[in-house]
Amino acid sequence: MSAPSAASLPSHPLLRLAVYGAAVVLALLHVFVTFRGLSSATGMEQAQVAREIARGNGYQTKVMRPYALARLGASDKPALPKAMPEITQPPLQPLIWAGMFKALEGYQTYEPTKSGSIYLLDRAIACLGAAGLLLTLLWTHGAARKLFDDTVAAVAMLCLLVCEPLWQLSVSGSPVALLLPLFALCFRLLVSTQMRLQEGQGILVQAILVGLVAALMLLTHWLALWLVAGVVLAAAFTLPGKRIAVIIIALLPVLAFAGWGMWLTKSSGDLLGGAKTIFQAHLLTVDASTLQREYALTMQPMVLDDLLRKLAANWRHQMSQGYGYLGLVAPAVFFFAALLHRFRRGETVRSCQALGIILVMLALGLGLLGLPEKLEDDNALYIVLAPAMAVFGSAMLALLWSRLQGSMATSFWARLGFGVIAIAITSVPMISELPALMRAGLILRGRINPHWPPYVPDRVTMVKQLIDPDEVVFADVPWFVAWYADVPAILLPVKRADFAAITQNVEGKGARVAGIVVTPYSSRVTFLHEVFNGPYSEWPDLIFRGPMLALDREFVPHPDFKFKLPLPLVAFSVGAKENLSMQMTFYTDKIRKLKK
Repeated sequence: MSAPSAASLPSHPLLRLAVYGAAVVLALLHVFVTFRGLSSATGMEQAQVAREIARGNGYQTKVMRPYALARLGASDKPALPKAMPEITQPPLQPLIWAGMFKALEGYQTYEPTKSGSIYLLDRAIACLGAAGLLLTLLWTHGAARKLFDDTVAAVAMLCLLVCEPLWQLSVSGSPVALLLPLFALCFRLLVSTQMRLQEGQGILVQAILVGLVAALMLLTHWLALWLVAGVVLAAAFTLPGKRIAVIIIALLPVLAFAGWGMWLTKSSGDLLGGAKTIFQAHLLTVDASTLQREYALTMQPMVLDDLLRKLAANWRHQMSQGYGYLGLVAPAVFFFAALLHRFRRGETVRSCQALGIILVMLALGLGLLGLPEKLEDDNALYIVLAPAMAVFGSAMLALLWSRLQGSMATSFWARLGFGVIAIAITSVPMISELPALMRAGLILRGRINPHWPPYVPDRVTMVKQLIDPDEVVFADVPWFVAWYADVPAILLPVKRADFAAITQNVEGKGARVAGIVVTPYSSRVTFLHEVFNGPYSEWPDLIFRGPMLALDREFVPHPDFKFKLPLPLVAFSVGAKENLSMQMTFYTDKIRKLKK
């Protein structure tokens, strides 16, 4: 079956127009009323790369990772603090943003005292992200109408429309937000391919388009490699006798990856550049973020038993949080039931099986890598599949509901009650969060609260006013410092010995280190003792010292550490004496004054 006839309704152009109008209104609300700035670390890092491109500096970055510095140094490649090639981030999203930033050239400087706490370029990024979500709705709705009837398509689209996690993702700046419309388009093309195959028509053009979109996905997010692998496998299993089409779908992403690999080899001396740590982390028990903080190129040995335990632990967590990873879209959960059902139309069955294969491949990749940031992780790609999964899940809900109500029932509830329930459940986060955010946005406007902790953009801009043009800083969130303060920032290394080596490297190239910016990002732990054995275990003096000053207690820094003077960027008064607890601190070596 394609969809239960009891739930079928005629398509009404005015009704569809009203739904699309509501989508546009929600997009405008999330961009111009409730928007609080970028929340994605990867988005901030790619944004500052795009700004460098728009300035005519080429594909450069102001975020310096210890691993990338070691990679460039080992190959004798130039790595000046003011002109360091970007060898870690994929290129598509920065290239797209660069054109927009060039058009907004007069607004590239972030001046919160004049224009408010929301950076104009942040809002421009949010506009593109919201437009991408609108395209996701459009292409998903189109695919659903091809596979099922208008009612199932409408339920799926309305569930996505009221999904607050999708809207928050769209304005976060994350590359996952760009993957959403790309995969929706890929899914739409796969459905078209299956329909033409069922009708005995040629699919060469569709195969080329699927391959091109897959190549774009791969250049958007490195973990999209698992999505692309799933697309290729799905084509191989669900396009019987179409070997040439499968080869084309596989070849185009390979060519795109090889072309970018050649650029990385030329820039860094390695085919994967600084992104190698992401692929190494699949085989190790160490997070990619920790590997990128290592000022060395050596890779730890792979231990198979540890890898299998890691895979099992990651899958256990991801399955337990599966509903959250799918954006809390209620019908998406019923996709797994749809995999067990044999729909009447062959193209529907094959499309469902193709999506299942893609999901399996993605689960394998994310299981090997892990998602340490959980639902906020920029590598959590399950949500990219949620719109397509919601289509089949809505159809399965319609089927189950019709069996429950009986074929003779004709009331509204008997026909469409499943849709009302699915939409109501999916809309709970929006109902609970959006009104409060709207009220805050309308009252505070440009002074709406940022994503704290750990980000307060208008306070970190003081770093640029405190340092000289030839100085750089270390930071636990260098993407945040580089994007909003517009100064070169080095990711705080794992080891203190590496800090001294990197400082010597930077000073040998004509720059000076001004200090270290520390935020609550490095103090995020479940238990206090994790500060001393976690990823920042060699930096407890920096993590504890700022907050502890409110207790009239000094956490003595290392005697040979020269950046001992704390300058508060964000501080709160505590206790009867109103002592300051420094939550965001700039540790420097001398008294500094703000420059105009």
